[in-house]
Amino acid sequence: MISTEQKHFDDRAHGYETEIGQEYPQALKWELIKKYSKAGQMVLDIGGANGRHALDLASKSRNVTCIDLSPGMLTHMRARDGYNTLDPMFRPSPVVARAQELPIASNTADMAYCYATLLLMPDQDKAISELVRVVKPGGYIIVDIARPWNFGWLYWKRHYKKLGFPGIFPLSPTKTRKLFHQLKCHTLEVIGTGLLTQLLYVPFVDKKTKLREWIHAHDQSPDLDGKVTAKLPIFANREYIVLQKEAAD
Repeated sequence: MISTEQKHFDDRAHGYETEIGQEYPQALKWELIKKYSKAGQMVLDIGGANGRHALDLASKSRNVTCIDLSPGMLTHMRARDGYNTLDPMFRPSPVVARAQELPIASNTADMAYCYATLLLMPDQDKAISELVRVVKPGGYIIVDIARPWNFGWLYWKRHYKKLGFPGIFPLSPTKTRKLFHQLKCHTLEVIGTGLLTQLLYVPFVDKKTKLREWIHAHDQSPDLDGKVTAKLPIFANREYIVLQKEAAD
């Protein structure tokens, strides 16, 4: 049976964003992936859609498996020019699966990352547990976690409920810290974004002002939004978190 989520992303696969993006939150995702992976390593892109990050990472000689709930997204990835021009040895392997049930053997990947996906899951703790399970001891897990004290989620919760999704599910820092400890992971980096971005959801502000250009100026790392959020992380829209799985004894 096709779920609401799968149908939604299948229907949007053709026009889905393929560029990594120049604004700081998008560039940050890419920089973290590059920083914590090396050529020749096995990397899992969970919720990878049409290969937005997977193709670029594969071009850096990583062995990428792109896992997504949507067959349509993965079909579009294989049809992209960037996929077909890659060395066949490094073309990302498409796998249709839910993040909460990864068909990957335990302790096999060097790194797994999951962006803009967990926040749609009421049971995202299961997905995070799966990411940790499939990574080797000493390997890296990169996730973005929605945080609750940001008004932007009022907009997005309403948006996704209209589409038939359950909603948006932010997690508190206390809950995630407890989960990471239970999963025997060390937190290496926590980078918050989105405190100022919530202002863009005020009616007409994004379309009628230059606020976006001001807070998300291209090629600034971090941008103004990132700098302000770093000072008041409790009000972040989301945090990008790098974990390292505890090494085996």
